[in-house]
Amino acid sequence: MQKEEKKREDIKVYEIDSIDTDMYDRQKRIFGWDQKKISDATVMVIGVGATGNEVVKNLILTGVGKLILIDYDFINISNLNRCVLFNSQSAQNKDYKVDVVKNACEELNPNTEVLGIKKDLKDIDKTLYEKSDVICSCLDNVEARVEANNYAYYYGVPFVDSGIEEFFGSVQSVYSGEEEAACLQCNISNADLDLMWQKFSCTGEEIESESGETIAKIATIITTTSIIGGLQSQQVLKFLLGLDYFKENGKWNPHIGKPLIGKQLNYNGLLNKFNILKKFQNPDCWTCSYKKN
Repeated sequence: MQKEEKKREDIKVYEIDSIDTDMYDRQKRIFGWDQKKISDATVMVIGVGATGNEVVKNLILTGVGKLILIDYDFINISNLNRCVLFNSQSAQNKDYKVDVVKNACEELNPNTEVLGIKKDLKDIDKTLYEKSDVICSCLDNVEARVEANNYAYYYGVPFVDSGIEEFFGSVQSVYSGEEEAACLQCNISNADLDLMWQKFSCTGEEIESESGETIAKIATIITTTSIIGGLQSQQVLKFLLGLDYFKENGKWNPHIGKPLIGKQLNYNGLLNKFNILKKFQNPDCWTCSYKKN
């Protein structure tokens, strides 16, 4: 009976000629979906390397209205095994990642406005944070992650972070609208702080520490970046489609689901497992607990 009711509703809502002519027809059929919210949204993606490629590709095909892309690095041949929007010519030319991704976006969906910024994160116009509906971190160093987390929290903008290495990855969401939920800063370890000024780069020179030890480039594979990029994109969509509902009702839209606020989803590709860890708010965190002190 339930299947018949849903079928009748589909026939009533969607015209026959939209089945093959509307780019977004299939996603519009999801209960709770609002394509206008997606088309009106602005998402900032910080870092458009391996995971960033996947996130940008997913968001632009979903029809996000505007993307702000931030990355000052250029493409190398070694990027090509896991970056779907790059090509061999751009690697030979050592083109900037953000330029190549912007051009690819225009090919995939010309309806999306794409702003590419070739700057270090610390040098961007800080009002860009406030102008974004969701901020997506696909970064490879702790310092930049913390900076993006802090500005996102300050402006009350949802923040989605990811990390990858070999067959492992993680995704975490931060939103100041849930006061007791941890931010990214809450769970920064001493080891993370020790590495704050060292950049784990997929493309640049291997970094030599003060002790003379060499820190190797992170090992990655496209299957991991695809999985984590997909999960991260899904979190962005949950915020875009569910945030207004949450503000009005104090709970998240059940048809869209709650984002991973105050939680970290971990992926283990060796064991074919996912697990979710609850993140506890640090009462001494200078980002999300300062008002309590």
